[in-house]
Amino acid sequence: MGAVVLVLAGGYLLLHQYASDHVARGTTVEGIEIGGLTPNAAEQTLAERLGPIAAQPLKVTVEKHSASVDPATAGLRLDVAATVEAAFAGRSSDPISLVRSLFGSREVMPVVDVDQPKLDAAVTKLAAKVDGRAQDGGIAFKDGKVSVTEPKAGVELNRTLAATRLSTSLFVPSREVTLTAGPAEPKVTQASVDEALESFATPAMSGSVRVRVGELAFSVKPEEISPALRMVADSKGKLTPKLDGAKLAAGLKVRLENVEIEPVDASIRLAGGKPEVVPEKLGHTVPPPALASAVLGALPLSGEERIAVVKTVTKQPKLTTAAIQKLGIKEVVGEFTTRYPHAAYRNINLGRAAELINGTILQPGDTFSLNKVVGERTRARGFVDGFVIEGGRLREGVGGGVSQMATTSYNAGFFAGYEDVQHHQHHFYISRYPVGREATVYWPRLDMRFKNDTPYGALVEAVRKKSAPGKRGSVVVRIWSTKYWTVKTETSGRYDLTAPKRIYDDKPGCVAQAGSSGFDVDVKRWVYHNGVEKKDENDHVVYKPENNIICGPAPAPDPSPSPTPPPPD
Repeated sequence: MGAVVLVLAGGYLLLHQYASDHVARGTTVEGIEIGGLTPNAAEQTLAERLGPIAAQPLKVTVEKHSASVDPATAGLRLDVAATVEAAFAGRSSDPISLVRSLFGSREVMPVVDVDQPKLDAAVTKLAAKVDGRAQDGGIAFKDGKVSVTEPKAGVELNRTLAATRLSTSLFVPSREVTLTAGPAEPKVTQASVDEALESFATPAMSGSVRVRVGELAFSVKPEEISPALRMVADSKGKLTPKLDGAKLAAGLKVRLENVEIEPVDASIRLAGGKPEVVPEKLGHTVPPPALASAVLGALPLSGEERIAVVKTVTKQPKLTTAAIQKLGIKEVVGEFTTRYPHAAYRNINLGRAAELINGTILQPGDTFSLNKVVGERTRARGFVDGFVIEGGRLREGVGGGVSQMATTSYNAGFFAGYEDVQHHQHHFYISRYPVGREATVYWPRLDMRFKNDTPYGALVEAVRKKSAPGKRGSVVVRIWSTKYWTVKTETSGRYDLTAPKRIYDDKPGCVAQAGSSGFDVDVKRWVYHNGVEKKDENDHVVYKPENNIICGPAPAPDPSPSPTPPPPD
């Protein structure tokens, strides 16, 4: 009896060992026998016989369209290892199951590995051939009238079902897969359109809306509202009105300006020779969102109820009274005057430049730029032709003479102790300017700039007194602030003189020049604060000679004198 048990036990062990290392007999995958094979042998068999079949293109038909789908491109691949592993699934170690593994039969479905992003992309490509998107119903507004778009059903490929069909059809003998498309319903239905027409769209364009701002009011016609109005569908397909406040306000700009009050900055004016603060003025403006909300609320109403009451908001000025009072603008800290001979163009150009500069306020740390403040010198901006220096020669140009304002402003900043940021002396020296301490400007290349490097604000005052025949004009620039810097200056004598040349010019536009020597000069400036020296500067200035320009042709050279004959013997 014990011997029998030992024989049965040994047989069981041998049978169990065999079943663990071999696929159960009678196991097939797509009709291919792999029973009795080891896992490695089974994988090799499936790879050789099923792999090529799985890699063949699928012929896909969608409605009336056909396409070829490459399984590899669609992310579909036979997973031989997982398929063989599935052949072992469900096995147990009881004797009956082990015996069945020797004599039973079993069909195992091949396992397909799916790269979902690639499969989704392949399905999307197929859907593009057949999808006819549903047309949502809609309402639009144009020229004060309502325009309706009727909803229409569409056709749409069921992407989830299509992906499943493709991933389970790799071993269809015909290699043919048929997919179907179903109806796609519009999100915005006819019922939604009809409801929006009745409740909002039709009354919205039925007449004007009266907009009331404080005590003032104006009317807005439907054709003025419609460019900013639209109906937008929510997630449930309900049409909701939206009014673009910025677009509506832009169309009503002129009328809004009549009911709005723009803020006015606090400023400083000179009264009785002293600075005086002019208080700020608050503004009242209509915010576009508030305008849109009020008008939108009135659109569904009728008759006299179509009134949109808009509340204004206070708008602060950029420069408040409190801020300007803290600037400490109370006394003259830098001043300079230059004079000029009579010329009508100088009166005009210097007067216009003074008008633009006068009243300029500099915060602590601000830089004054003459080109920025005065702007481009053009006829449209009030400037006229005058003489300018270009390439060492006088010629006519719009804005000629403005350099006198640059020189005067430069010296006012110089004596205020401000930082010299940029200045350029004239090509040659002009005798009405302080030697070495003058500046020229030319739009846009040459500028004159100084920086208010003090803890106080500054006000720039510029005044031009007209010249007249036989009477010189003048330009005065004063800088008002709180005294911070003390300035000492010294100018050297002229040295390294260079003689001018005589040049004849018979071309049109020639301007005669008398000519003067060029020279070098040094200007020193020491700047103190509370008696302590803070700046020690030396400006080395080089003036080119002003050539003697004679307008006309050069004279013919004198004939050489005849040689004196020798005395007679």
